[in-house]
Amino acid sequence: MTLSRRQFLTSAAALGVVGFPGIVSAEDWPSKPIRIISPYPPGGIVDILARLVGDKLSQSLKQPVLVESKAGAGGNIGTAYVARSRGDPYTLLLGASGPLAINVSLYKNIGYDVAADFTPISLLAATPLVLVTSADTGVKNVSELLSRIKSPGAKAFYGSAGAGTPQHLAGELFKQKTGTTSTHVAYKGGAPAVVAVLGSEVLYAFENLALVDAHIKSGRMIPLAVTTTKRTSLLPSVPTMMESGIADFEARGWYGLLAPAGLPDAIIKRLSEETMKAGRMPDVRAKIAAFGSDDVINTPDEFRKLITAETAKWRGIVEAGKITIEG
Repeated sequence: MTLSRRQFLTSAAALGVVGFPGIVSAEDWPSKPIRIISPYPPGGIVDILARLVGDKLSQSLKQPVLVESKAGAGGNIGTAYVARSRGDPYTLLLGASGPLAINVSLYKNIGYDVAADFTPISLLAATPLVLVTSADTGVKNVSELLSRIKSPGAKAFYGSAGAGTPQHLAGELFKQKTGTTSTHVAYKGGAPAVVAVLGSEVLYAFENLALVDAHIKSGRMIPLAVTTTKRTSLLPSVPTMMESGIADFEARGWYGLLAPAGLPDAIIKRLSEETMKAGRMPDVRAKIAAFGSDDVINTPDEFRKLITAETAKWRGIVEAGKITIEG
């Protein structure tokens, strides 16, 4: 019988014959610094969460925890890097919904298999997107936005932080749910997409609350709805998409800690316990809440189920929209 490389690694790891050579037993871990790989550039929510949790883990595990950015290809490069680190308990991933649940349906070759190559540790945050438009448009709610899009001769454009991002696919979901036609304009990040909305280059966008909050408070940007199933305490007067008449509409960006596959159960258990504890510390919780996230800390099994469900959901939306990205 001939085994594939992945079958061999999986079988061998189960027998304890393949693993990270620096481990003798789970009790010896950690004996040196740990890296958390961020698959996005520094300064964003993934980087911030990695540093917040990494700082707490360094205290509880008694070893330095370093954050390293390996950005590119919609998060695929850094995510694939950790996938190749099978059995290495010193290399972790601060993963996001894009590379973990969306990109598998968008890219022909992402370089990893989420189910086979990772062990979820804990979800850390799940943030709402906000449907926004410029105050200059005069649009005050979702109904008025739909009227504008559907008006005779209208050519509507919506912006996003990039092709394949949750922001892009929230816009695609909006089109599918409402039967409307709008042209997607992909920008290189959330900040330029916000500028495009403010300058009326695009009619609307779905964007992270942290990026648009200041513009909403200044009155330059109008929040039409949030994409979570319930209102956020940071924008209590803004309805959800479902309250605005768009049935079964939910689109969140979510983020969590994962380890490469092939680690001893005892290490996974300790990592999970310490990560959940770190995520619920008052200062960490306050920072996560500022992004609009509720307390979503969960177990490895619960996190795995979320990834599976979200993958199926976004696959249906990508296929219905016939969206593909080369890479």
